[in-house]
Amino acid sequence: MKPELDLSDRRQKRAAPGSFSARHWDSLRAETDPQMTKESTLFVVALALSGCVFNSVAKLESKAENVTIVHDTDKPVDCKPLGKITGTSHADDEKSARKGAENDFRNQAAALKGNFALVENTRGGPIGTTSQREVVINGRALHCNTLEMQQEDEKKREQAQKDKEEREIKEQAEKERKAEEAKEKKEREEEERKEKEREKKDKKD
Repeated sequence: MKPELDLSDRRQKRAAPGSFSARHWDSLRAETDPQMTKESTLFVVALALSGCVFNSVAKLESKAENVTIVHDTDKPVDCKPLGKITGTSHADDEKSARKGAENDFRNQAAALKGNFALVENTRGGPIGTTSQREVVINGRALHCNTLEMQQEDEKKREQAQKDKEEREIKEQAEKERKAEEAKEKKEREEEERKEKEREKKDKKD
């Protein structure tokens, strides 16, 4: 009588080329073995509860490079609110988390065409039982006219007025030049006409 092969022997024999591999048998067993399915589920739940949270630090977009973060005490006077914004980020250390939240805050202000991001409140702390730190910044996107912007606008207006005056001077000079040319041409034609009349009179005499 041949000895009875156990499950592992059968699986090894069936793992030969052209048949299911051992990995395929494990997969099939996982689908049909309630105990293995339960253990896999418990592993996934344990992984989630263990606090495996990865860093999420926002990068500053190029369009947000000119957005300035301000508080109510130092914001410009002439400002127009554009909408509410919130910047969030989490990382292993609070400094990185805060930097990411500020970047996100400025990115959102830029998306609303703002040049300032007003901070109204900030909160932060650990995420659950993990080592991750989260920072959230709430506030509003603003479009403000600063003193520097007003001075720049004044310079632009002055330059525009100067360019206009120079253009008008050139146009006037060109107009006078053409008028002078037309006058000279008329005088030459008149002189030529008189010269022809004299020639005709001389021939008759």
